[in-house]
Amino acid sequence: MKLPKLTAILLSLPILFLFSCKSTEEIEQDNIYYANLTMSGSQEVPASGSSATGTVDANYNRLTKLLTYKITFSGLSGNATASHIHGLAEPGINAPVLQSFSPFPAATSGTYSGSLLIDGVKFTEENLLAGRYYFNIHTAAKPGGEIRAQLLLAKKQ
Repeated sequence: MKLPKLTAILLSLPILFLFSCKSTEEIEQDNIYYANLTMSGSQEVPASGSSATGTVDANYNRLTKLLTYKITFSGLSGNATASHIHGLAEPGINAPVLQSFSPFPAATSGTYSGSLLIDGVKFTEENLLAGRYYFNIHTAAKPGGEIRAQLLLAKKQ
């Protein structure tokens, strides 16, 4: 190979690299998953009959393996006694507690925020993206859980 051809190839590599890089938006679309979930008594198993409501805003970053969430709730039958992430379970199935939230507000309404490392042991990305975890809030009147939301994440559209 002659030197001018080699020089031309070497000089074109940075340009090729620039055109092949993904934008921040493309990286986000490939690696960030979101959820805006509604918590209700009808999702508990068996259904709790509660008129309380809640939301869970969550996102998961596949690059950092971090799940962040904000739970907002109101109208509980009494003060919250506990709140957890349970798994592994599909909707309509109960599962053991995997992560307790502490200190969760002992109130009938409030908010709670946190984050969780998807460590590949206790929590796996495969099960997270398959929707096999759920959030719920317990009260004294509903010790099995008053409201629940299945953690179903999706890519940003």
